[in-house]
Amino acid sequence: MSQRRSADNTSTRRTTRRSTYDDTRTYVRTNRGTQTGRSYNSPNRSSNRPTRSSNRPTRSSNRPTRSSRPYRRQTSSYQGGYQIQKLLPLAIACIAILVLSLFLTTCSPLSLFSCSSNSSSSASSSASSSATAASSQAASSPSNAQVEAQASNQATKPQHSNIAELNEGLDLNARDAAMAVDPSQTNWSFEGSKKKTVYLTIDDGPSENTPAILDILDKYGCKATFFVVGQNPSHFHYIKEAYDKGHTIGMHTFTHDYSKLYSSTDAYYRDLEDIAKVVKDQIGYVPCFVRFPGGSSNSISANYTPGIMTSLTKSVVEQGFQYYDWNMSSGDGADLSADEIYNAATESNEYNNVMLLCHDSATKQTTVEALPRIIEHYQSLGYTFEAIDRDSVVIHHGVNN
Repeated sequence: MSQRRSADNTSTRRTTRRSTYDDTRTYVRTNRGTQTGRSYNSPNRSSNRPTRSSNRPTRSSNRPTRSSRPYRRQTSSYQGGYQIQKLLPLAIACIAILVLSLFLTTCSPLSLFSCSSNSSSSASSSASSSATAASSQAASSPSNAQVEAQASNQATKPQHSNIAELNEGLDLNARDAAMAVDPSQTNWSFEGSKKKTVYLTIDDGPSENTPAILDILDKYGCKATFFVVGQNPSHFHYIKEAYDKGHTIGMHTFTHDYSKLYSSTDAYYRDLEDIAKVVKDQIGYVPCFVRFPGGSSNSISANYTPGIMTSLTKSVVEQGFQYYDWNMSSGDGADLSADEIYNAATESNEYNNVMLLCHDSATKQTTVEALPRIIEHYQSLGYTFEAIDRDSVVIHHGVNN
């Protein structure tokens, strides 16, 4: 009997787990006597069908967020900062005790008192000495008006050496003495003469083309003026050769570097003194004839020192020099052909006294080629070629800086 009951119970349990279809075609799932399921013939199918979200919790609802998770690194740093904050007053107290102990070991109370008294006495003595020095300085120092006058004189006074001193003690012949720089000689001619004269001025030499130029001048019986620079030491001997042939030597500065020689008046005179020494070594003295790089009318000097040309045109004359510009130019400062140089040098016949600008350098071969034709042109018009001296006409440009 008991065996039969157990068999019936087993079959009953198997029956309850079995899925069956009823007459209404409803699929029913039973679990231990509790009926849950889905009905496929329900009038409202969607309302009887449980949604997945209602029967199954989402992953995010059961999973803690990032903000709710513990962050061990933050917790550990917070705990470390808390420990340091607790130890900070103790560290400060230890440092204060150490400083106080060092102070007490170096100075006793008596020494502190003596130190304070000595400091007060020294302060009073220094105050009295400074007051005495101030009073003596005030008595010996000049007034404000005197200081301003000295400053203005210092500003107007050139700081360069007097180049004319290079000629002191020299035994010069008549020709040399007439052309040497001399501040006492101030007679210059600015009106010119009625005589048709060409003053051929040749800048930037000496160079490897200087011998050819000298040969051309000898061939046509012409004299010229060479405003020399110091860029070619190997050709310095041509300065003496030109002077011995009867040509005039003038100074065009040593470097011909605008940025250097126009950086200040002192810089200009230092540069001029350098070329003066070169010329003196060749001809025996420093001449009085100078030409500014770019001429006195150049405006590029304003890029380096505003107003410097106004200052230099006055000071060079005060020191015994005379500067010479030009009223005719061959244009050979640019890269021109021989024909273009000839046309530029002969385009005008309006001057009885022609101050003609040409150049002598290694790159001016076209000037050498054009020079015979230029000479022939002016000689055909009755002009003579002469070198500059103290009686020659002085040509000045208008100063633009």
